[in-house]
Amino acid sequence: MTPESTVLLETAQDELRFSARTGTLVSLVSRSAPDQEFILAGEETPALVLQYLDEERRFRTLDSTQAAAIHVERNESADGVAVILRFRGLAGMDLDAEVRVAARPGDRLSRWTCRIRNGCGLRIVDVQVPLVVCPYRLAGTPGTEAVLWPFNAGLLYQAPKPQDLAPDSPEVWQMIPENGDQTHYPGLVFAQFLAYYNDRAGLFLGCEDTAGRIKRLRPVHREPGVRLGVAHVGDWPRRGERLLEYEVVLGSFVGDWYAAAGLYRDWSL
Repeated sequence: MTPESTVLLETAQDELRFSARTGTLVSLVSRSAPDQEFILAGEETPALVLQYLDEERRFRTLDSTQAAAIHVERNESADGVAVILRFRGLAGMDLDAEVRVAARPGDRLSRWTCRIRNGCGLRIVDVQVPLVVCPYRLAGTPGTEAVLWPFNAGLLYQAPKPQDLAPDSPEVWQMIPENGDQTHYPGLVFAQFLAYYNDRAGLFLGCEDTAGRIKRLRPVHREPGVRLGVAHVGDWPRRGERLLEYEVVLGSFVGDWYAAAGLYRDWSL
């Protein structure tokens, strides 16, 4: 993908690029390791996934690639720069989504918000944004890659392989008995962040939600890479709009899982 086909957003630490056609996050490079690409995604990867219940209360899934119209724009203001992704007429329904990704002056993390307008009475059960898919092999020393998932006592997947992670299926993100009744946050997932790193730099994904709303966070295998996944569960109106009440932050860091946990600790304090 050429720079001309992407929209650039720069934070104090990173460069993010979005497909100008689909809104997909297709690149994230840290200034700490400028030759190391964190994102393994093409335009076929959606920018947003949404799950809902149909009239028979069966789970259904749709995503941003099914929008009747997609508009990607970059805005600059005194508050910083933002890339705004608008998806109109999702799956041919009276259903719109808007994702705003902001870079504030001096802030090392990009800040993501999401607004859903539901005009068709859809029973929305979760919205997944951002879609962050990374390669298993980064540009540092082979085998130093690691994924941190704050589940139970904490899980660290060192040199992760596809078979180590659950496949990225719709069921993984659903609140169903097969997933247990505590595998979400707040529950056995005790912190609202994920991290992926090697000996050169890492990627931090976190939710700055002081109210502790229910969400599912976990790393999964999304062919051909590892996805740092988050699903924002519940409280989506049958009719009307909802702006996600908290920001999702995404950005790079240097160090191991201690450094990632430190970012979360600094915010939580």
